[in-house]
Amino acid sequence: MGEYSKRVGEVGESVVADLLRLLGWQNIMRNEDIDSIDTDFRKKTNGVDGYYHYNNPMISNTIENVIYSCKYSTSPYPTSQAQIVNTFKSYYTDLAKAIESFKKSILKQKTCEGYEFIDNCFDRGVLFWLNNSNDRDKDLITKLGKIELTTETNHDGIFLVDNKRAEFLYNAMSYALAAYRGYDIDFIYFINGLNLADTNLRNGKIMPVEYINSSILPLRLSKEKETMVMLFTIDDFDENDLMKYFGIANKIGCNTQGSTVICFPNYLETEHKTIVEAKKRIFQEPSFTTNLHIVNYNQPLLR
Repeated sequence: MGEYSKRVGEVGESVVADLLRLLGWQNIMRNEDIDSIDTDFRKKTNGVDGYYHYNNPMISNTIENVIYSCKYSTSPYPTSQAQIVNTFKSYYTDLAKAIESFKKSILKQKTCEGYEFIDNCFDRGVLFWLNNSNDRDKDLITKLGKIELTTETNHDGIFLVDNKRAEFLYNAMSYALAAYRGYDIDFIYFINGLNLADTNLRNGKIMPVEYINSSILPLRLSKEKETMVMLFTIDDFDENDLMKYFGIANKIGCNTQGSTVICFPNYLETEHKTIVEAKKRIFQEPSFTTNLHIVNYNQPLLR
């Protein structure tokens, strides 16, 4: 029984590693042991499934250290709210304690020494709670929206990735790679009050950890002199939100892209095209809407 559980865990780690490679997280350190600083909680070491670090384009002069943990099963998510909450709290505490120990580790010290001109360092976590049960209920995050967590552990934030979130990221990146082979694909980095410096990249190969729980994923595709913006959303097509996505796509492209593609998980041209065309007329920016296309990133590509 123990060997079976161990193998399921290893499969889960491989699934996560494959997803993170699509997101530009290359050369991840996996299965690292970090000396425990809370020996009452864990006597010797905290084992972490993966560790990745990068210069964060969303916050100037900042190192982002990300410790992640994979919880993977062949069984569906619990149906009891109490069981969901209790299980999550257990997973969360394990990861939080690992980050807490990482903050005092030689590994962190050596990592930080490898960067120049750094003002800040964040130590965050990502908890992947996944299964391959094919259960229709893939959304855990909404069930944990009002959960109260302890503040006793020292970390800079933990993100939860459930089946719905992992599927969105995987399907979005797979669609972009398959539909636009030969294009150079970058993540677009939103401008905010923390990354205004001229030295900050505006797009790049690494997806910032802040995007991992976002409802949208912005990409920039280029090939020779052609440039386009792709905006993926985890939410279903809704005519009330369409203008919002028009505005976001137009703003992040600064109206310099040759074309724009907004990608929904359930768009159907037969049902939604007339709605899209009506909203385009209302938007009243022909230079943008003329080259605006709506697609379904879950539909097979026709060759």
